[in-house]
Amino acid sequence: MSASQLEETGVEVAKLPHEWSVWLAENRLAGTQDDILVSTLIEANFEPAAASAAIASLDEDPVYLVARRATQQLRKLQSTLDIRRTLSDIAFPAASIERRTDVTPTEFLERYYSANRPVILSAILGTSRACQSWTPEYLAQLCGDARVEIMAERNSDAEYEVNANSHKRYVTMAEYVRMVTEGGPSNDYYLVANNGFLDLPETQRLRAEVPQLAEFLDPANAQRKIFFWFGPGGTVTPLHHDIMNIFAAQVLGRKRFTLIPPEQTAFVYNKVGVFGEVDCRNPDYTHHPLYAQATPIEVIIEPGDILFIPVGWWHYVEGLETSIMISYINFRFPNEFTWNNPSIL
Repeated sequence: MSASQLEETGVEVAKLPHEWSVWLAENRLAGTQDDILVSTLIEANFEPAAASAAIASLDEDPVYLVARRATQQLRKLQSTLDIRRTLSDIAFPAASIERRTDVTPTEFLERYYSANRPVILSAILGTSRACQSWTPEYLAQLCGDARVEIMAERNSDAEYEVNANSHKRYVTMAEYVRMVTEGGPSNDYYLVANNGFLDLPETQRLRAEVPQLAEFLDPANAQRKIFFWFGPGGTVTPLHHDIMNIFAAQVLGRKRFTLIPPEQTAFVYNKVGVFGEVDCRNPDYTHHPLYAQATPIEVIIEPGDILFIPVGWWHYVEGLETSIMISYINFRFPNEFTWNNPSIL
């Protein structure tokens, strides 16, 4: 029965509170059956007739009708991506990521970079000065006076990545080394990529020891495109995707990456920016039921390994012990893309 027909019977069309109106539209667009929606509203102390009227009113709401058409188009796009993923899995099973030690630049471009497929380049950094020398103590010795930007007080904010600007703090590298070496496993502080660390005058000796990887990367295009990560075991970078291709080069310690293909974006609840709502270590299937359809891939990156993270691939990162990592975006191949990200919180 439509909302107008219900009004003729004397039932007033329900005016739900804003948050319930959003909930109702979102869940109906997601395919939840009307009887389940009515039951949920009744359990929330809405009258049965009012709950039915609220649902019926959606079919006469022009905004909802436009959203329903957009949802149908989105589902068509998702079905296309599902088919492409199914076909790709025939040759490259989705549950695994290859480990290689002998990839040529041409093969890397054709088999991984242009195919948007991750790969681990195993032990490629093993003989580098960084892997042989870099420790927290070495950082304190080489650039201990450098004033560095860290992300701090992360434990007090579940949205610390989204709210990153409010967590910026400045300490000397020597002070931060003491925090890392004496504080034990923690996610409360972390020196992350967008800190300009390798651009500081005090870090240029360390910068000179960064592996160049000239077979794949362009050393002449490295300014502000090589990034430094340093933190204790226990750090967590929540689920997100990057807007370009990334080399994640592990220098010290181990990290666990959970990766999810971009074709599965619908399953990670990407409601704002490049962030997914799902906690990959402890997923809440009550709030995020679609995540059960995702096929996350877990890999552990050892010192000397490089993980190629293709553009758009979701990843969740855990520091298993004190860790130093370098990330690169200065590939010899095109690496700038246009993204339209959601912005509704």
